[in-house]
Order: sequence, then structure tokens, then C-alpha cells
Amino acid sequence: MKKGFRIAIILILVLGAVAGLGKVAYKRYEDRMNILKIKKKKETISISTPVAVTKARRGTIEDMLSLTGRIHAHSEVNIFSTVPGKVKNILISEGDKVKKDQVLLYIDRSEAGLVYAPTPVKSTIEGVVKRVMVEKGAYIVPQNPLVQVIDMNPVEMVVHFPEKDVKKVKKGMTCSIELIAFQNKIFRGTVYKVSPVLDPMSGTLEARILIQNQAELIKPGMFGSTDIIARRHSNTIIIPVASIVVRDDKNAVFVVKDGTADMRFPKFGIKQGESIEVLEGIREGEKVIVIGQQNLNQGDKVSIMEEY
Repeated sequence: MKKGFRIAIILILVLGAVAGLGKVAYKRYEDRMNILKIKKKKETISISTPVAVTKARRGTIEDMLSLTGRIHAHSEVNIFSTVPGKVKNILISEGDKVKKDQVLLYIDRSEAGLVYAPTPVKSTIEGVVKRVMVEKGAYIVPQNPLVQVIDMNPVEMVVHFPEKDVKKVKKGMTCSIELIAFQNKIFRGTVYKVSPVLDPMSGTLEARILIQNQAELIKPGMFGSTDIIARRHSNTIIIPVASIVVRDDKNAVFVVKDGTADMRFPKFGIKQGESIEVLEGIREGEKVIVIGQQNLNQGDKVSIMEEY
């Protein structure tokens, strides 16, 4: 009887111990699973890259060739006498405006024993007297130039451009001109002459730009710069050059699509300053990433922090 009672007690103790151990083991297992769940949850959290964007827009963009040059008179002529003799009267001074066929001076071709009426010397063009090349009383012959007259309206700018741009410059192209003498003032001109011959010494070609000068503000000899507009595209898609990155040796652009970075390989056109034309690959209004795109990959999550 006592022996059976002891066995029962032992069994109860053993079962209690096993139950206790099972509860502890289950608790440890449960804790372990919770840790694994938390760890897995942390591992699945994705990082979003902050970016700044701007919308692709429609606008006008120009392909311009920037050159420097000097102003010249459009027409410059030397005035001659048709007869030899002494300069009798000079009726003009340097800087005077003259009309075509206006008398500039007289030549006295009288000789010993022979008296002739003074012979007038007339201007062959309308313009401004650039230089009087004789003095009263001087003896001249028909081969001597007497006066230089220049046409001040229009004037022309002479520029030289490199061989690689020979296909860009053509007669009729419009230009904007800035002169050192007139800060923040833009003049307009047109290419009216392009040399067909390359200068072998400089490797450049000469072009002449005609500029209207009714007020005669522009003077021959002035120096300045010009932008020749080779091409102009209107109503075209434009994005910042800063948005372009290199991927697989190609120019790429990232666009925000459904909160992720969508990598595109657009077809580009004209580049002007900090802007570039997109011919294919990006639509108007799409948000192009301009800051934060350097380390992005296709499909990366992004957060728009700023929009320009």
C-alpha cells in the first residue's frame, strides 16, 4: 500500500516537471518566433530616396552659334576727281552727312594762260564723310582718292566661324547682337553673305551680318558678340540638362512613376544652355528627377521633397 502511494507521488511529480518544462519550451519557442517575425518585418522595410523634380514642359528652344566680330560700314567708297588740278574749295568735313551727287569740293584746272571753270567733285553715294584726304591748294591727279564716304545704314558685323560649323551658318539666318558700347541692349541682324572659301591659315570661314542702323548709333570699328540662330523648335518637350545621368554608357533620365524611379533612355534634340529638347521618351507633365538621381536604379522607391 505504501509502495503504491509512493509510485503515484513520483508519477505526479514527473508529469508536473514535464508539463513545466513544456510550458517553458513553448514560451521560448513563442519568443523566438516573435523575434523572427520582427526581424523579417525589419528586413522587408524598404528605404525611400528623397528627390527633387520638375515637370517636362513644352516650349521653344534654339540651336545657337556664338561668335565675336567687329562692325564695318556696309558701303565705303573713295571719291576721285575726273580732272587734274588744284583743290580750290573743300565744302565738307569729316563726320558730315552727304547726299548722293552732293558737291564735296572743287578742282581748279586752270593753267598758265588758260582759265577753266572750277570742276565739282560729287559724292557717288549717300552717307557720312569718313575722311578728307586732301587739303586746299594741293595739286591732285585723277588717280588720287580725295574723300572717303561710308554708308552708316545699314552696317555689318564681320565674324569668322570654324569649319565644323559650316553646315550651321546659312544666308538668311537671324542673329542677336550685343556690342561692348551698349550694355544690355540687343540689336537684330541677318546673315546676308557667307564666304565659300575656307581660310587655310585660320581654318575659318567669314560671314557678314547686316544690321539696320537708322539712328546711326552703331559705329564702324565697334566690337561685340552675336548669336546666330541655326535652328528653332517651337512647342517641343524641354527638360533640364541636370536631369541626365549615364547608365550603360547611355544618357538616361529618371521619371517618378507610382512612387518609384522609372528609368528612360530618351531621344534628345537641341541643347540650349541648361535646357535640352526631348524628341521621344518623355511626355509633357511627367515629373523628371533633377536632384537625387545619381545613385538611383530602376524601380527604386522615391519621395518627392521639392518640385521646381
